Amino acid sequence: MTFFVSPSGCDANPGTAAEPFATLARARDAGRRSPGYTVRVLPGEYRESLVLDSADSGSHWIGDGATLTGGLTVSAADTAPLPPAFVPRLTEEAAAHVRVIDLTAGGLTSDDWGPVCAIGGFHTASRYDGAAIGTNIEIFSGGRRMTLARYPNEGWLRLEAVMDVGEVNEFPPQNYWRCNNGLRNPRGGCYILDPATNERVKKWAEPETAWTFGYFMWDWADSSSPVTFYTPNRAMYPRFVSNFGARSGALYYLYNVLEELDSPGEYYLDRRSGLLFVWPYDPGDDVTVSLSRDPLIRGTADVVTVEGFTLTAARANGAEFTGQGNVLRRLLVKNVADHGIVVSGSGNTVERCEVTRTGRGGIYLSGGDRNTLTPGGNRVLNCRIHDFSEVYQTYQSGVDLAGVGNVCAHNEIWGSPHMAIHYGGNEHRIEYNLIHDVVLHSSDAGAIYAGYDWCGHGTVIRYNLLYHIGSGEFKPDGIYWDDGQSGQTAYGNILVGVPKNGFLVGGGFENTVRDNLIVGDGIHPIQYDDRNRDGFVHGGWAKQAVNTPDAPHWQKLRATPYLSDVWRAMYPSLGRLKTDFATDPDDPDFPINPSDSVVEGNVIVHRDGQLGWISDSVYRYSRVENNAVYRTCEEADLDPETWKFRHPRPGFPEIPVEKIGPEPEAETENEVPEH
Repeated sequence: MTFFVSPSGCDANPGTAAEPFATLARARDAGRRSPGYTVRVLPGEYRESLVLDSADSGSHWIGDGATLTGGLTVSAADTAPLPPAFVPRLTEEAAAHVRVIDLTAGGLTSDDWGPVCAIGGFHTASRYDGAAIGTNIEIFSGGRRMTLARYPNEGWLRLEAVMDVGEVNEFPPQNYWRCNNGLRNPRGGCYILDPATNERVKKWAEPETAWTFGYFMWDWADSSSPVTFYTPNRAMYPRFVSNFGARSGALYYLYNVLEELDSPGEYYLDRRSGLLFVWPYDPGDDVTVSLSRDPLIRGTADVVTVEGFTLTAARANGAEFTGQGNVLRRLLVKNVADHGIVVSGSGNTVERCEVTRTGRGGIYLSGGDRNTLTPGGNRVLNCRIHDFSEVYQTYQSGVDLAGVGNVCAHNEIWGSPHMAIHYGGNEHRIEYNLIHDVVLHSSDAGAIYAGYDWCGHGTVIRYNLLYHIGSGEFKPDGIYWDDGQSGQTAYGNILVGVPKNGFLVGGGFENTVRDNLIVGDGIHPIQYDDRNRDGFVHGGWAKQAVNTPDAPHWQKLRATPYLSDVWRAMYPSLGRLKTDFATDPDDPDFPINPSDSVVEGNVIVHRDGQLGWISDSVYRYSRVENNAVYRTCEEADLDPETWKFRHPRPGFPEIPVEKIGPEPEAETENEVPEH
């Protein structure tokens, strides 16, 4: 049976096309009396979430131009000019353009907007008594995310010096302060401002509202903190410690200061009075305030199809679904504070969706049982994920795969300060993806990334095209298997112009890099180091990951059922691992060694005619051979327009370039090539 919902409907209606319901909840409740029901939600905006459970299994929800919003929209005509009392705090230009919205007049209270919460993937707010943990209210002008008033408006400041790093967990690099593990309210430290910034701080009427956000030690670790100042010495005191310490020259900015509301697209919220100050991108823009702390679609059900909706303005994930055999199709998710779509369970599919302007990541899939190596069979197919990770800047991926046996295929991913694809677990397939303009603000990162798992075997990465990776001073890697990641296979990928390493293999074993095309003048087309062995045998920089039985790698190994019958059958080599520290460290089965890996058959075009940097122990324990290296595309007989060889190349399997990226709509929706 089919029910209809319309903004002009009434819940007392029978829910027909002629007399539709007004709310999703009413249609859902009616549908539960007709198993396998369908609901068509007619065009319009609905300030309501779609909430489903097991009683809705088998249902089909179609959004015929419907938008689900978690926000409150105020028209430009309903904003007010800046009150005279605030004019002296802004520049003359800002005072002429800033509009004010009294949130309390709309019935909102401080519980609705909440305090300022920390942002950044590595913030330490949870270690402090009384710190607000949560998701910040967000403001949108004309459908674009606004910025909490900051200095500078674009780009970054740099710490002039660091007087005190605070009570950190690591500083300097690889020097771990175990005594600070679990420490409550650790000392935040003291940083020194440059003179010009210090003079600016002196002009703020309420400097106590200020926060800082930045990369205080590493360009892969963003964090934030409220701050106080002592301007006679140019001192800035973060309340929250930077976990890895801080360094002079680190990038940061200051925000949540009314005086810095000085450009279009910025806002400031006086949390005491509920007055919202905005400088819209365009004077005629409506302003939307995100309020809902719940996903706009959420469910725990099976065999449900949801398609055709636009989801926007939630302080949460856009859609969140758990179950089996569910399909999320043709959703547009934008302007949500967390991830776009989060799906867990088995046999679920996310296809033909667009995810953009998220505060965090794109599409996150998890499923499968690692104890039994049962595959999840979840898939993200033919999606476009772009311009994401606008608030949290690191470790927020366009697609994230967790568990066992999930698929990321035929997607286009672009526009992110950090990675495109992250995965963990076993037996995933990452294929036919078009990836570009990512890792724009990090050098120690990869467009496709996994790390720190000796037992993370079975993932295949094939037929992906990566280009325009990194930006300016930031020179990241293409495909990055970090810190001992093992058992990976990559073939048939095209990596163009990656500025550092096309492949960075960080010391793991049983990794295969074969038949890839790597073009560009980065530092190394392929780097394969032996960091685990070097740390264990020679006391190298990675020693604390491997040098004692309680080091992280050994702990993670023991926590994995790699000796079970299921694991031995799937990965016989793991059953041969030697874990006794009395073992000869040169034994190929001692997992610190980069054993049984293959680097072969790759075609490389690099101005220096180099394969890359591969450690001696990789040559000792693994196979590196038959890689063809050229200095120009012409020399390689390669067409740089199509990335195909002009003539058949014996021994090099043809890469199906024409199949990379989203498939045409006419293609079978659910078809994914087999291994």
